[in-house]
Amino acid sequence: MKFLLLMLALAVSLSIAENPTAMRDPISSSGSGWQGSEYEWLHWSQPPNWVPLASQYFTDLYPDWDSGVANDFMFPIQTTVNIIRWWGDYWNTSEPFPIASPVEIYLYLDNGFGNAPTLPQHSSAIASWMIPIGSYDEVADGDYYLCEYVFPEWVVFDIGVTYWVEIRKAYAFDPYGQYGWVTSGDVLFEPCVQGFDGLGIDWWTPRDIDVAFQLSFCTSLEATTWAEIKTIF
Repeated sequence: MKFLLLMLALAVSLSIAENPTAMRDPISSSGSGWQGSEYEWLHWSQPPNWVPLASQYFTDLYPDWDSGVANDFMFPIQTTVNIIRWWGDYWNTSEPFPIASPVEIYLYLDNGFGNAPTLPQHSSAIASWMIPIGSYDEVADGDYYLCEYVFPEWVVFDIGVTYWVEIRKAYAFDPYGQYGWVTSGDVLFEPCVQGFDGLGIDWWTPRDIDVAFQLSFCTSLEATTWAEIKTIF
C-alpha cells in the first residue's frame, strides 16, 4: 500500500511539473526579490516564480526513487563566490514546513555538448558539499522557502566555463513527503535538467525551464587569506 501511495504521489508531482497551472496560475514573483546588501555583489540571480521540480535524496527509498535537478551557469570573468541561495518547496506531507534536513550540493562541469552535467551523477562532480542540519538558513519567502548556505571556503569560477550545480534535500519520504527546487521564469543558457529513475526520467533530461538560485560574494564575511581560497577549475 505504501508503495502504491508513493507511485500516485510522485505521478501527481510530475504532472504538476509538466503542467504548472494544474496547481495555480503562474506568478511573476512571490519571493522577496532580495538583491543583496551594501557588502555583497550578486553575481548570478534567477528569481522564483513557478512550481518545484523534485530534487531529493529519499533516505528510505534509495536508489530507486532518487531524484535531482541541476542548472547551468557561466561567468565572463573569473568570479569568486562565497554564498549560494536557492528557493524550494514541499508537498505530499502533513509535517510542518520547513523541514530541517541535510542538503547536498554538487558542482559539475559540462558534458562537452553544452547541454548537461557530466555523468555518472554525483560521482562525477568536481566539488560537493554535504551540509548538515543547522549549517544553512531556511526561511519562508512568499510561497516558497529561501535557503542560504555560506561556503566554508571561497569558490573561484574560471572565465567562460560552463558549470552545473545540483541542489537537493536528504530525508525520508515517510513521513516528510517530497521536496523540490522551485523553477524560475528565466532560462539562461540551457534549461535545467532532471534525473528521477522512479519516474523514468533519465539523468540528465532537459525540463524546458530553469530553477531559482543566486550566487554572490559578501565582503562582510570573514575571509582567511588568498592562499586558502579553494579553486575548483
